[in-house]
Amino acid sequence: MLALLGGLAVTAQAQVVIGSWQGSSAEGWTDQSSVSITAPANMPSRYEFMSGVAAGYAQSLSIHEDGYGNDRLMINLTSIAGGLAAWTNNNFLNFTMSCAPGTAGGYQQLVAVQYNSDVSGWHQITGGWTAAGFSETGDTGADSGGQPIYYFWSGSAARSQVVTWNYSSIKASIGNSPAYLQITLVFQTDGTQTNIFMNNVNLSGAEVPTIWVDQFNPTNAYATGANDYDIGQNITNVYNLWTGYGGNTAVDPTNITWDATQDGNTNASSGSLKIVANFGGDYGVNQMVLWDRGPNNTFSLNPPITNGLSLLTFEYDIKYDPSSPTAVSGTITNYGFYEWGVVPSYAVNDLETFRYNVTNTSWVHRVVTLNPGTDSDLLNITGMFFKQYSGYDTGLNGQTTLWLDNLKFTYTNVAPVPPLPILDILTPMPAMRIFAGDSGNIYSREMLATSDSDKSWIGGAYPAKYSFTILNYPSPANINQTHIFLLPLNAMLTPDTYKYVNAVDYSYASNAVWLSVGPGPSGGTALVSVLWKTNKPSANPDHTALTFTNVGVVGTWTLEFDTDSTGKVIGPGPSTNAFTIADPNIDADFGNPLIAYFGLQPNGTAGEGQYEDWASISITGVNGASLTEDFTTEPTRNPSGNWTEIEIANSIVVITPSDVPSYWVNWTLPAANFDIGAKTNLLTQSQWISPAYYSGYSDNAAPYGAATQYGAKMWVLLPPDDQPTANGVPGGARVPDAFFVASTNVTYPPWSP
Repeated sequence: MLALLGGLAVTAQAQVVIGSWQGSSAEGWTDQSSVSITAPANMPSRYEFMSGVAAGYAQSLSIHEDGYGNDRLMINLTSIAGGLAAWTNNNFLNFTMSCAPGTAGGYQQLVAVQYNSDVSGWHQITGGWTAAGFSETGDTGADSGGQPIYYFWSGSAARSQVVTWNYSSIKASIGNSPAYLQITLVFQTDGTQTNIFMNNVNLSGAEVPTIWVDQFNPTNAYATGANDYDIGQNITNVYNLWTGYGGNTAVDPTNITWDATQDGNTNASSGSLKIVANFGGDYGVNQMVLWDRGPNNTFSLNPPITNGLSLLTFEYDIKYDPSSPTAVSGTITNYGFYEWGVVPSYAVNDLETFRYNVTNTSWVHRVVTLNPGTDSDLLNITGMFFKQYSGYDTGLNGQTTLWLDNLKFTYTNVAPVPPLPILDILTPMPAMRIFAGDSGNIYSREMLATSDSDKSWIGGAYPAKYSFTILNYPSPANINQTHIFLLPLNAMLTPDTYKYVNAVDYSYASNAVWLSVGPGPSGGTALVSVLWKTNKPSANPDHTALTFTNVGVVGTWTLEFDTDSTGKVIGPGPSTNAFTIADPNIDADFGNPLIAYFGLQPNGTAGEGQYEDWASISITGVNGASLTEDFTTEPTRNPSGNWTEIEIANSIVVITPSDVPSYWVNWTLPAANFDIGAKTNLLTQSQWISPAYYSGYSDNAAPYGAATQYGAKMWVLLPPDDQPTANGVPGGARVPDAFFVASTNVTYPPWSP
């Protein structure tokens, strides 16, 4: 429960799931002719249960739509047990709509929602989606005015979004006792990719308990007696610049005001938070970051959330002035990249990214689904941040004006019952394992950087080669970028900053050459690119020298330079593809001092916690010392002094030959205060013993003997000296068979009779 909820006695209703499709039942769903979706005439030709196709769901319902509304999805809520009562008692219809990775250009969309009852008659929603109560969270970059849309291109990622329809405005027209109530979802595709994946259709919104953070009333209870918003700048006592959070700021405190003329509930006596930000484009002022801790970190969420396990959503309303500068993301013109997140301490956890489409003309209601069972930052929230960033897309130039209103958390007062953890044991090989280990930032890099800055190919003994060998690659492949970064040092990227800043390629490197390897259009393939930039700090590369699809991922990848500006990529297969870097100043832009980086980043939540096993890294022919390291024969559990580790959560782990046979033990979250126990006989009453005991607790630094979190799992590496012994004491002979448990009740030190 939330520690701050004293006095908020509101009855909560749990979600009512009316379409999970995790088994083989239609669960009452039919086609538009009221024939069950699992009838032989429909399945599998028109509808099909498919496994592992949507993130977070073991199985999904696939709708094989090849045009406009040929395979509609309908349910009669009066024909399923409790369906009508669930509709009447709730206000929101929610479902998860997903798509597969792209293989060619095309689109999918929810094109209409129909409702029909004997009381209201037949109605159809085909436009004005936001006004009709539709909103979405997740991969919504292509959505238009509340309408869920996916666009495809070769190599585009699998995506999911949660669609919410607030149907409260039509409930009165239907009444509480219709003889029938049909809800139909109508989809459209261009026929390129015909699988539309559906999950977790549910009804919710019945008296959900709410923690109002701020409704921006003139006299605000957010800080009792301290802030009367209607007298001017007192709002900046609460909402002010987070000046310590990276980059240039586009806002000064005089542009943070309370605006009585704008309100998300159209109640002019209430008002909203108004922010005016002056952006200067890619090379100038590029972001504004506000937080609710005042100008000197003297404020905080009042009161703080000290146990957020019951949190469900964070919701807010947002509006942009149409005179604000615009950016382009794909084919969508918007007002820029907006972010919301929580502040667990002085770190940040970015929980919402949103681009306000220029087709919107009024307030947009945002619902951010919270997952405190897997995100520990939600358990102790002391503040929030609001960010507008111009570095993505085409950048922003000019004055942005936006308003925020109705900030609130929702929660359940029914104590959540988390699922039991699932334990797994894997046998590793000698190699360097790189986890995409950060569970709070999908853009965290896990990398090795050369300790020396003499790794430029300019002036080297051609061919100059940068290579790495992958032994094991995830399936499904959700690590969207495995890379080599070649970054010259400059005034910002100094010998000190390159060692300690995770996103050096983006934040500090003005010039860069990338080799990027990501998942291809089908399993076992890779989409490969050579990218580069010059004179662009705080930006990704803006030039593409090469893109191709490679058949094969596991094996050796080589970025080779045969001259200063030409070279080739050699991939497993083998395959060879030539490139040219058309930089007329390439010698000056990419000469020494230059650092070479090798690693990965997930670039998506599905990749967090996945990993790759690397056999080796090699650099030869450069204008400096060659470097080759074989991680399969590494004598220590860390890469040699030739490398600087740039990582989150100890995400680079070397398995040495002396660590074999080791065991990776992992278990799923949530699992608060769980740890590993071991025993040799399940038939005795002996206690479970910490494996670290068998090494004399010498292996108790994570992940050896002590658990660390990578993505949505906890991992422990048990080398031979952490495994149970025949005589039960450290250093003894290991037993051939042992048992392991993940538990909150592991004995330290071991039990004795």
